[in-house]
Amino acid sequence: MPASHVSRALEWAQGFGLLSLQKHASITACRKSARVLPQRSLLEHHLVVIFMDTSSIELQNRLRQAVDNEINSSEDNLRALKSRRNALAPISRLPPEILATTFTFLSSSALNDSYHITWIRVAHVCQQWRQIALSYPRFWSNINVTRMSPAFVAAILARSKMAPLNLVAATMNWNSERSDALWRQLEAHISHTRRLKVHGYLEAALERLLSPAPILRSLTLSHQNDIFLSPEVDIPDTLFSRTTPRLIHLKLRNCNTSWKSPLFKGLQTLEIYRSSREGRPELEDWLGALNEMSQLKTLRLHHATPIASSDTLFTSAPQRTVTLPFLIKFSIVARARDCALALAHLVLPTLTHLRVSAESYEREGDDVRLLIPYVAKNASGPQGTEPLRSVLISGEEAYAEMVAWVTPNADSNVLDPITLLSAADSARVVFLANIKDSMWRVGTDSLIFDDLLTQLPLRSISALTAHNNTRLDKEVWLKHAPSWPLLERVRLVPTALRSFRKMLAEAPPPNGPLLPSLTKLDLVDVSLTVQRTYHLRDMFIERVGQGVPLEALDLSTCFVADRAVQLLEEVVVNVRRPAETMEVGSSNWKEGTGVDFFDSEEGLTEDDDYANDPGPWHEGRDEEEDEVDF
Repeated sequence: MPASHVSRALEWAQGFGLLSLQKHASITACRKSARVLPQRSLLEHHLVVIFMDTSSIELQNRLRQAVDNEINSSEDNLRALKSRRNALAPISRLPPEILATTFTFLSSSALNDSYHITWIRVAHVCQQWRQIALSYPRFWSNINVTRMSPAFVAAILARSKMAPLNLVAATMNWNSERSDALWRQLEAHISHTRRLKVHGYLEAALERLLSPAPILRSLTLSHQNDIFLSPEVDIPDTLFSRTTPRLIHLKLRNCNTSWKSPLFKGLQTLEIYRSSREGRPELEDWLGALNEMSQLKTLRLHHATPIASSDTLFTSAPQRTVTLPFLIKFSIVARARDCALALAHLVLPTLTHLRVSAESYEREGDDVRLLIPYVAKNASGPQGTEPLRSVLISGEEAYAEMVAWVTPNADSNVLDPITLLSAADSARVVFLANIKDSMWRVGTDSLIFDDLLTQLPLRSISALTAHNNTRLDKEVWLKHAPSWPLLERVRLVPTALRSFRKMLAEAPPPNGPLLPSLTKLDLVDVSLTVQRTYHLRDMFIERVGQGVPLEALDLSTCFVADRAVQLLEEVVVNVRRPAETMEVGSSNWKEGTGVDFFDSEEGLTEDDDYANDPGPWHEGRDEEEDEVDF
């Protein structure tokens, strides 16, 4: 080691008073024998440690401090080098404003995720990103407090400063102390809250939300429904000191509120689910509130409309109506007469999606049939829009549904209740009626479908599906078939097939065959026994003779023998087989029915009722389950 290095170590040690005179003399004697080593700082340190005066604790502490300072300096140098290296990455060339905006998108996208706060990790990537995140209040303005501790909430609120806040809180599993603490904490920030979404027991929140909310644009209040407590909560008139001038989106569940409240002024979206019977509005108050919402675009009212009295008459035009010139989507769930009362008083010139779920309380279905004209009045859509092109009907003894789309063949995507829910979102009209705790009289569902098919504008339909256990009389088919000249494809379940086949087997009217455009027939879950196969084949031959042959037959979901397919292929050019066909002579798929498929002699069987075919996939559903919070 060069003498200069040893001298430097000695000077450094002496400067701290770490060497005695004797040890200083010993080190000096070693200078000439020192060898050159690459880690000179390490050697200097070891020389100092070897020869230091260890009798002083103060001197030891000073040495440790000196080493710690050197470590800190080295770490600072390393961080500076890494920062310089990161600066060479292309992303580091983005302006801080762009990075900050990107970070905000990340935090806002996770607003409804209470289980993870991974968005905060951007503040731990590098020094530049951390500085940007900490200095940009909007990054901290999207807060889901559901699983946050009070200290964490306080830290985030402090970093958000006065940025407009988007707050989400699911407090249904909180105790009262924690809930009270949260709303005391948030009370001071209501003035700069832009979006507030709360689900849980709302009493504590409503007691604290008293100060004005001048920039609040969206409010969701969902009260936890508890059988041991009040299922609904009353929203006080003092909420936000009656000051929400920018509110445009309001969603309430299990809440009662006055329709005279300033909350209902200037809204663009209004959703109310499950008011109590006492919380339902009077007709005049309801119409007055809607009149203050001329910009309304989406309206969903589930058990939240005026109640029709038993003596309400629907034979004449109402004395007062309200026009909602921008309303696009309207969903209503209520008793059938309540739905009729609401629709009778509304004028909806731009409506593109109407969803009506009606509860019937009359076994003859008269209350449902009373409602249908008001549904039909709003089924055409705005002037100049596409007509209805595809329709699905689905029925039971206590249930009837019709879904209509402007998109051709939209009904073909419906295979079960799940796909029906999904497909209904794009429909223009969704009509659902079911009788509560009873059954309609036999044939009532067919009368309801007859009224729907008569009154809705269906002349342009090109596709029709009869699903579930739908039963339509032959007379119903004969009545409506002349009105469907463009109908190209029909999908039928077993209960709808026989009357449809008999309708087509009728002698054609003088002006030409029925359903002249029909070229495709899809059979769903039909067991094609001998009798049914020959009936279908005869009908197809009759259509050929009328000059309107069937071009495609879909049997992919049916139970059918090879011989049956062969017979039908003699008449229909394109027959789609199921993945597996039945053995000749085997019994019907349902054990014990005694219905045989083709045997070797192709004998006919008397089995043309469809009672033994697959049962319904749909027994009705609760519209309240369509809307899910949190």
